[in-house]
Amino acid sequence: MKVAAAHDFHDEVAAKAETICPGIEWALTDRAGNWTASPEGADIAIYAGDAYTEAFVDTAIAMAPPPKWAHTEDAGIDGLFYDDMRAKGVAVTHSPGANAPEVAEFAFAGVMWGAKRLAEFRDQQRAHEWNQLKQAALGASTILVVGLGAIGGRVAAYARAFGMTVHGIRRSAEPVAGLDRQGTLDDLADFLPQADFVVLAVPNTGETAGMIGAEALARMKPSATLVNVGRGALVDIEALRDALGSGGIAQAFVDVLPTEPWPADSDLWDIPNLFISPHAACMTPLYTVRVGEIWLENLKRFLAGEALIHRAF
Repeated sequence: MKVAAAHDFHDEVAAKAETICPGIEWALTDRAGNWTASPEGADIAIYAGDAYTEAFVDTAIAMAPPPKWAHTEDAGIDGLFYDDMRAKGVAVTHSPGANAPEVAEFAFAGVMWGAKRLAEFRDQQRAHEWNQLKQAALGASTILVVGLGAIGGRVAAYARAFGMTVHGIRRSAEPVAGLDRQGTLDDLADFLPQADFVVLAVPNTGETAGMIGAEALARMKPSATLVNVGRGALVDIEALRDALGSGGIAQAFVDVLPTEPWPADSDLWDIPNLFISPHAACMTPLYTVRVGEIWLENLKRFLAGEALIHRAF
């Protein structure tokens, strides 16, 4: 059994994997794409940890024959790697919920950033200015959580704990406990005008791509904060730029962008009411641990010829 993976993932799972499948042969890579051994002929490819790079994707796509099974740290499965694995008939399992606690925490940090005007206070500190600014009271605010899965569900729970009015949008009409109001994606336009904070926690699909464009932004409150921890393709960046510049919305907090890394020479970085982080909400040591646990369970199943859990396709 040969496995292509990154050093950090190997270090997390190797001892337990050896007890499941003695004599595993590992081909390990670093973020620069340097391999300890050729990954050609790998039975399993693991797109996680330091292998989450363009170099690994290029290698995985070039493998001949392709791996029998690929596992990813992602919850969403959009992108070149997944397109290629699907086209080649490779079984792909993913890791829904593995990063949910930390991404939800980061999303709610975006809510607090907007509500408590932290960017403005930071600017004032740098300018040595002492100006008291009025801030939003969360208990008198409404949050709209778009996507009520592992991440969005936690954001909604945090919002309830702060006494916020909580509205939620999901693809299904199946009710979710603890919401003050709930709708489907078809209802988004009706929900946006009521929200002081809009949190996007959905994957990029045909239904959700570009869901926040000029029309949606125009329906939001001028005082609203947009938080995106889903996928960059959910938001029309040029429309967002216009809305932030014209006062259409107050501010935006984005951990994801349509192109990653975002070009260093773009003036988007300099928009004062826009917070950009480099797709870092999931960056916690616990992420690799949780992804590893899912993979180890599936390794047992793979060897036994049993159905894999969290199979994407």
